[in-house]
Amino acid sequence: MEIFHISSAIAAFGYAVAAAVSKYALTKGAGVLRLAFVANCLFVPTFAVPLIGNTNTIDWSLIVFPILTGVLFFLGQLFTFAAIRYGDVSLQTPIMGAKAVFVVFIAVLFGTETITLPLAFAAFASMFAVACLGFSGGGAHRVGLTISLALLSALFFAGSDVMMGHYGRAFGAAHFMFIAMLVNAALSFCLLPFFKSPLRVIPKVAWPWLLLASLLMAGQALLLNYTLVRYQSVAEVNVIYSMRGLWAVLIGVLFVKHLQQVGEPINLKIIGLRFAGALLMCMALVILFYPYQ
Repeated sequence: MEIFHISSAIAAFGYAVAAAVSKYALTKGAGVLRLAFVANCLFVPTFAVPLIGNTNTIDWSLIVFPILTGVLFFLGQLFTFAAIRYGDVSLQTPIMGAKAVFVVFIAVLFGTETITLPLAFAAFASMFAVACLGFSGGGAHRVGLTISLALLSALFFAGSDVMMGHYGRAFGAAHFMFIAMLVNAALSFCLLPFFKSPLRVIPKVAWPWLLLASLLMAGQALLLNYTLVRYQSVAEVNVIYSMRGLWAVLIGVLFVKHLQQVGEPINLKIIGLRFAGALLMCMALVILFYPYQ
């Protein structure tokens, strides 16, 4: 097991915690787009931390790559929000597991890293695991629209990860990450016209949770992107990062009693899918770490 395996797993756990806090902030009236805007703005100072004392040389001839990475990252977010707002979130979440598979396809297509057959199998297993773990049941609507938007989101995020891993070191890791997130934050101002209400009307009770969720999201994003740039094993990192779906379910178990109190029935079909998803995720990790000769 390598260090980047551990850091990827920690980032996955951090994402699950951040997602749980984000959901709580939304129940307090934070708003999806407003939460995303605040989080993206906090990404900038968070990603500026590695710049402190950094004296590495920057290859400015490659400046287009961190800019493009920031654009891809923003587009990934944009299509995620579109799938949530205009599609069906019960389909959007499972489909996002396709990101690991897209990373494999991009790596093979452009030759950015060597993809072994076991690694490809692990990516597909993690995709199906995320689908099982993220399925929320119920009758889905706007299926075609949701699938299209969610797949585009996964594709753009995969492209961002591949760019980060392939070009980050050559440009200068810390500056590459910072510029990418600066571009993402700048583009986030395009979201302002789509707010249902301005930031100033966010309830005071929501602000602590909104800020905490944003900081947690920024922290895990920094760890994930540093891992991508430092170790460049983008496909492996994404398979392990898919564990965020499993972590999210485990964290959700902590709220079972609360769910029962508000009268939400426990669906045996959903429990079965969660169990299947956990097994598939374990299978993906076994495939990934099995010492093939």
